[in-house]
Amino acid sequence: MTSSHYDVVVIGAGPGGYVAAIRAAQLGARVAIVEKQYLGGTCLNVGCIPSKAMLHVAESLHRLESLAELGITLPQPPTFDMRRAMTFKDKVVKRMTNGVGTLLKGNNVTIYEGLGSVEANRTVTVTKSDGSHEQFSAEKVILANGSVPLMPPFPGIDGHNVINSDTCWNLTEVPESVVCVGGGVIGVELACMFQALGSRVTIVEMLPDILAPVDEEVRRLLVRILSRRGITIATGARVEAIEDDGEQKKVIARGEQGEQVFHGAYVLVAVSRRPNTSGLEQLFEQGLDHDRGRVRVNEQMETNLPGIYAIGDLVHGAGLAHVASMEGEVAAENALGHASRMDYSVVPNPIYTFPEVAFVGLTEAQAREQYGQEVRVERFPWSAIGKAVAIGETDGFTKVILGKYNEILGAHIIGPDATNLISEYSVAMRGELTGDEIIETIHPHPSLSEGLREAILAAEGRPLHIPPKTPKAAARSR
Repeated sequence: MTSSHYDVVVIGAGPGGYVAAIRAAQLGARVAIVEKQYLGGTCLNVGCIPSKAMLHVAESLHRLESLAELGITLPQPPTFDMRRAMTFKDKVVKRMTNGVGTLLKGNNVTIYEGLGSVEANRTVTVTKSDGSHEQFSAEKVILANGSVPLMPPFPGIDGHNVINSDTCWNLTEVPESVVCVGGGVIGVELACMFQALGSRVTIVEMLPDILAPVDEEVRRLLVRILSRRGITIATGARVEAIEDDGEQKKVIARGEQGEQVFHGAYVLVAVSRRPNTSGLEQLFEQGLDHDRGRVRVNEQMETNLPGIYAIGDLVHGAGLAHVASMEGEVAAENALGHASRMDYSVVPNPIYTFPEVAFVGLTEAQAREQYGQEVRVERFPWSAIGKAVAIGETDGFTKVILGKYNEILGAHIIGPDATNLISEYSVAMRGELTGDEIIETIHPHPSLSEGLREAILAAEGRPLHIPPKTPKAAARSR
């Protein structure tokens, strides 16, 4: 067992951890990072990146359905090789994780492979795969342990052909059918993926609606589109057990109408994720404040133990990779004496369904509850945007919520490239811009971004490419 001392030690090399390590190194610190499984964490290895690679494959297959309208004829039905798709996914993951390793080494961050255990005096012990140990100390420690899939303790959850959002990337064939337990973001994204790849998909959600945080108007349209594509959605159904039924799996749920049974070749459990607390046992015993594993922190990302910070899925928050990265920067800056504060007031939320959904700020219901009659809400359809019509992506709309002073309280997009377009509204909200300033900004034509300006114009009562709701509103000047 060797001994070293670092200015900052980061536990976990996911999008929060490796960014924290790089930021600390940029500030001149001697930095080490400990990772027990793989650089890039859940996001790069079994989360954001592989899912987006496979969603790209699935969306490419989905787009083939409309090629005939463009004058392109392909053999029908098109063939699909799941093994080759998984090879593509693996190449993407390897490139990204190798990139993380290069970035860390390029910033002179020392990498330790193994399970990191931390004590309150900031002593870190790394248990390697061969059972050996290495120990060192740090002035400051940043906990970025990440999360693991939550597997509820109902009977049959550990049976064969029961997969989760970490293990579904090991399939070599497209399942004939999948029952997705959980209608949150992860579950609905994966449901879209499997349906487009050719699976018959059923989503089973215990809450009254899927995608609970999403604006009601957006959610209703997405549900209609998913149902139109053949995805069955059962809400208000609490799963009680998973059983074998011949060569099929049987999911038994209960709702207001009594027992419900759903069949599929596979069951995908995607109800949520829980914090990964491996290696934190001693810290908990030594008084680290937490709520059922979620570490409590202040706006500087400091825990109640001196010199110890926590970020990402380990703390209460949005559970988003880009938020974890920002938390990592804030933690690193504070650890090295720079005053920095985490601000969650403007957090873009991307959902990679078909079509995409993205939102930032308040929903319409939240805005009306907080601001009452001062709120103005309007939406602008993609069917009125030339670029959307030209690429055959006219489902959906852009919806804006404006306050008394024309400030943007929230924005919601369902449609093509929504996850990229939402950034314009995010920057506007962060910079405290008003709707007037978006209107006065020239947007390129033809482009999807025109819809963002048009939504504000519609809220002002003077849209250019749809009829105004009232002639009086249309006559308003700039």
